Amino acid sequence: MDNPLPGPEEHPIGELGDELTSAPESLLRSLVHATYWLDDGLQGYMRAHAGMSLPRAQSMLMVYITEGITRQLELAAVLRVSKQAIGQAIRELEGKGIVRLVRDPENGRRKHVELTAKGKRLGVIANTGLRLLESELANRIGARDVRALRRALTKSWGDVPSS
Repeated sequence: MDNPLPGPEEHPIGELGDELTSAPESLLRSLVHATYWLDDGLQGYMRAHAGMSLPRAQSMLMVYITEGITRQLELAAVLRVSKQAIGQAIRELEGKGIVRLVRDPENGRRKHVELTAKGKRLGVIANTGLRLLESELANRIGARDVRALRRALTKSWGDVPSS
């Protein structure tokens, strides 16, 4: 993590040249917009095909749970929120009958999150919706660009540089 970024007076523009300083939209803003586009589309799909949707925080949590990250500490780490926030979201999902906490078979003092039958059904519907959204995105911006976007976002970016 000890990889300091140069100050603005040093103009670390690199290969992108003036493109960085004249870009109408920052990469961060674009990524947030893309995330909301996908999540809003997913929420609409879930309302239409599952009769319900989840608040964004619970939706993001479900993404990781359905991918097999089920320990509260790991969920807190990947979502970069407190264990207390994860606990609250899990309690809300439990109240909706989507997940339950069960004893970890490897360590009886720990618990992990498990999808209920309802949660598994919702996961299947959500995965179908996400595949359809990605297909629609490919129709709109091109399959090559979607593949390039996926490749860029799944590459290792390394540690976050310090400021």
